Amino acid sequence: MKTQFRIRELGFYESTHPHFVGRGFHPLHLPIWFERDVAIRRFAIEITPVTNGQFAAFLRASGYKPRHDHNFLRHWTNGAPPAGREQHPVVWVDLEDARAYANWAGKRLPTEEEWQYSAQGDDGRVWPWGNNFDQSRCNDGASGGTTPVNAYPEGKSPFGVSDMCGNTWEWTESERSDGRTRFAIIRGGSWYDPKGSDWYMDGGPKPVNFAAKFLLMWAGLDRCATLGFRCAGDLK
Repeated sequence: MKTQFRIRELGFYESTHPHFVGRGFHPLHLPIWFERDVAIRRFAIEITPVTNGQFAAFLRASGYKPRHDHNFLRHWTNGAPPAGREQHPVVWVDLEDARAYANWAGKRLPTEEEWQYSAQGDDGRVWPWGNNFDQSRCNDGASGGTTPVNAYPEGKSPFGVSDMCGNTWEWTESERSDGRTRFAIIRGGSWYDPKGSDWYMDGGPKPVNFAAKFLLMWAGLDRCATLGFRCAGDLK
């Protein structure tokens, strides 16, 4: 599994990545690539991210309420999804909110390894549809916000999985601690791409092998307008 990461002062899996040990200072913000062997059991993954409409059904059926509700579903109005956006990916949910939905649905979040394999297939492609970027196959931000999860049928992965590039970053079941901070790995990129500084969070559509380290601080800060999720499940 080959993974791309943009060098940050917070490291990657470790606070100081083994790639840097004994090699001196490496300039921040440049990309690095590393690879590792992984084993993936048989699994299924949802064709699309969880939508506003699906999350609303979950809330009605389960009565779920987060422990800390600051910024929870901030984009909704009077407890309902914005009109006409029922098929857009649900955002403003933190990792625990996503896990709660997955558990209610009898599923789980995909690991980052499962997510990448689902997006990339077994031929090492750069984007879900091939090796060349094509803005017509994903939400590249021109819409000014999220788009329906089935809006780009030509952007599917080799396994027919949709919306794995742009639109929203996606939570994966990858919570770790580097001994200093808790974090999770998020995948896919988003419609929003902040400009003007290398210190801003990575945005825009991202290659299938690109991973970002998301520091887990507090639910009210972890929830974002550019971060959603999809579910997965084990197969016998």
